[in-house]
Amino acid sequence: MYNIIMERELCNKCGECCRRIPVDFGRNIMYRDGIQPLGKVFPSYLNPIEKRDNITFCTCKYLENNLCSNPDKPEICKVFPYSPLAFLPDGCGFEGEIFLKKEHLMQKIRKLKEEILDYKIRAATTGDRAEQRQLQRLIQTHQAFIDKYKSYGSSDW
Repeated sequence: MYNIIMERELCNKCGECCRRIPVDFGRNIMYRDGIQPLGKVFPSYLNPIEKRDNITFCTCKYLENNLCSNPDKPEICKVFPYSPLAFLPDGCGFEGEIFLKKEHLMQKIRKLKEEILDYKIRAATTGDRAEQRQLQRLIQTHQAFIDKYKSYGSSDW
C-alpha cells in the first residue's frame, strides 16, 4: 500500500488535474483516475468547459488558486491518483509513481497470460475431466481480469 502522505508531497499543486476532468455524462463515468463511476454527488462539483465527441471536460467548482477549497472532498479526490491508469497533466509530480504502478499492473497481466498458456497445455494433456474443468475456470478467471484492462491495451502487454 502506498503511503498517502508521501504521495500528497508529490503534488505540484498546479491544479491541472482539477481544471480538466474528462467526463462522459452519457455513460455516467469519468476518466480522471482510469474509469470511475460518476456518482450522484460529483456532477454538482463540475463546471463543463469544453465538449469533444462524447467527452465533456470540466473544471471543479471548488478549485481556487490551484487548491481545493472543498472541506468535504469526495474520496476520489482525496486519493487521486490511485489508479495506474490515471490521466495526468504534463509535468505532474505523480508521473513517476503512476508509471511504476502501471508497470506493476502490466507485469501482473503478463504473468497471468503465462499461467493461461500453462493451464491450456495442462488441460490438453490431462485425461482427468475434473482437472480440465478446474483449469478452464482458472483460465476464465485470469482472462476476465485481463479483459478489464482491454481498453487500455492489455491485449498487447
